[in-house]
Amino acid sequence: MIPDSTSRVDEAKFAELQRQSQLLQCILHGAKRNTRRLARILLPIPEQMEITNVLVPTDFSESADNALSYALGIAKRFSAKLHVLHVPVVPTYLLMDASYTPGPEAVIQIFEDAQRAIDALEPKLQDNGVQCQTALREGVVHTAVKEYAEEHRVDLLVMGTHGRTGVSKLMYGSVTERVLKTVHTPTVVVPPEGGEPPDSIVVAYDFSRPAKRAAEAARAVQEVFDGRVHFVHAYLDVWGEYTDRGALVGEAAEQRRAALTLGLKEMLEADATDLFPGDSQTETRLVTGDPVGAILDVAEDVGADLICAGTTGKSGIARLLMGSFARRVVHEGTTPVLLVHAQEEGEH
Repeated sequence: MIPDSTSRVDEAKFAELQRQSQLLQCILHGAKRNTRRLARILLPIPEQMEITNVLVPTDFSESADNALSYALGIAKRFSAKLHVLHVPVVPTYLLMDASYTPGPEAVIQIFEDAQRAIDALEPKLQDNGVQCQTALREGVVHTAVKEYAEEHRVDLLVMGTHGRTGVSKLMYGSVTERVLKTVHTPTVVVPPEGGEPPDSIVVAYDFSRPAKRAAEAARAVQEVFDGRVHFVHAYLDVWGEYTDRGALVGEAAEQRRAALTLGLKEMLEADATDLFPGDSQTETRLVTGDPVGAILDVAEDVGADLICAGTTGKSGIARLLMGSFARRVVHEGTTPVLLVHAQEEGEH
């Protein structure tokens, strides 16, 4: 039997209602008076993120060039070393039921052309006053990027949303997707339009560990660029539809709605104070509605140059481009998005 779409929506609302009810119980039983202490116990605040090595994989496409320009600006402000990596792709041709690759001479030509292209970048990069290193690697692109990032202790990866294979491939099998699935380094995905210096930053915050890591990254960027941070929590107003269901139900729903809003506001402000101590350029916003639409609306409203978001758990990156919040923000927005994994590889 094919599940009814309405029932799926109702199930999602019920799940959200349950989650908010649990939160509400904590608030009503006094947890709201200790939200900062509670947050520190459950989710310790991470150390300040440092950016000393920035990596940009390139295929010399326009999208990759925009990502490189963006990364140059980041590396210059952080006094970081910029690494530019190219992994030549040897094409596979399909003919009827068989496939074949170019012969040895053609492969050698591909690598020689790639070497000339990467060498031509060096003088342009050095003119920007940034310490740079270019590299050419063989192999599968996402594997080569992962290995290079680990070898050189890369702190930030910057990539375009698509390369020579076209934007439609971003979400379904592209190099960018495979890299995001494989590499757990914080990654900025730069849209085809490019990006501006991050003077206004939106942090999509849901009180989770990945969100705290995203906030840590936002703080690092903010301190260097001296920008304004908008600390935003978006949630579904599941009590709203019950406020007009008669006096008894409506009054009870309104009370719970008000208590939930107050509790979330206090929690958000407490975490903002902990994550951005003594900072007068951080504002909190509590918004209702579709989380992705709400975050993108805030980003447009404040003229955000960067959106920071976390991904969920070890399988979060795998789900990133298959329907999750982060995937939609990347796909539907026109602002660079900094994605931060729940934990770095090797952590437990």
